[in-house]
Amino acid sequence: MPYTVAVSFDTFYQNINLSGDHRDTANRRRDDIVSKLKKKLHVIESFSSGSIPRYTALKDHADLDVMVALHYTKHIKDKKPSEVLQEVRDTLSEYRTNVRKNGQAVTLYYKTWPNVDIVPCSRVVNDGGIVISYSIPDMNTEQWVTSKPKNHTANMTSRAGTCGSNFRKSITMIKHWNRTHSSYLQSYHIEAMALRIFGSSMNDISWDIFKFFEEAANLVDGPLWYEGAFADDYLTYLTRSETKKRLETARDKARSAWAKTYGDDNDHEGAIAIWRQIFGDKFPAYG
Repeated sequence: MPYTVAVSFDTFYQNINLSGDHRDTANRRRDDIVSKLKKKLHVIESFSSGSIPRYTALKDHADLDVMVALHYTKHIKDKKPSEVLQEVRDTLSEYRTNVRKNGQAVTLYYKTWPNVDIVPCSRVVNDGGIVISYSIPDMNTEQWVTSKPKNHTANMTSRAGTCGSNFRKSITMIKHWNRTHSSYLQSYHIEAMALRIFGSSMNDISWDIFKFFEEAANLVDGPLWYEGAFADDYLTYLTRSETKKRLETARDKARSAWAKTYGDDNDHEGAIAIWRQIFGDKFPAYG
């Protein structure tokens, strides 16, 4: 059992992180999905997305996102997002599927980890024929939403190189905190806020977590414009307000925990107890 805050955070990360290189598993699932879809649909491009390939996934809670760019004229033009999602479900009718709660993907359920969220989309190209973004469905609003997943992955990789390993570790820990506090924030939104908040070397994970809570409590007021769209437009007035309260509470507790660690008392036991209040039982107890 840990006796210092630093060791506690190391153990906490081990408890929640989806360890190892899961790209092979992700790629096999992606290829399996695409082969099934190609039997009936004209697939232009496909690639893995989401937390798993970006190394910010939570153990036992991470599904794989697969972006599937469909032929625009055949499958997207003049169709509502709900119609495109239904076409994907029909193509996979022999398997267990459902539409994800946010209305942007079809989930294909496997007997073993991971399930796969299939995001049908169309490519948007510039005058030179270069893909600049993707249009993904939002069945809840029946609108097509601009998305730049490859840009986002590149941004995450670049920032991790600048900030160090604590960048991805902090994001994973915040995602766990979010799950233990009603899951109001979407994973993509957390990552977008982290990109706004962290911009230099990160050397003290407890301070980094406090800084995220401190700045996110203001950022959640919105709007947060990122990669050509609002990363937070899914939040209602109520959920935005409730999330802000939770972030402020976490901020205040994190500040107290950090002060106990580095103050005159050097009280690691007291600090660890506060961090457990923030993160729950996955954060190890003292001793």
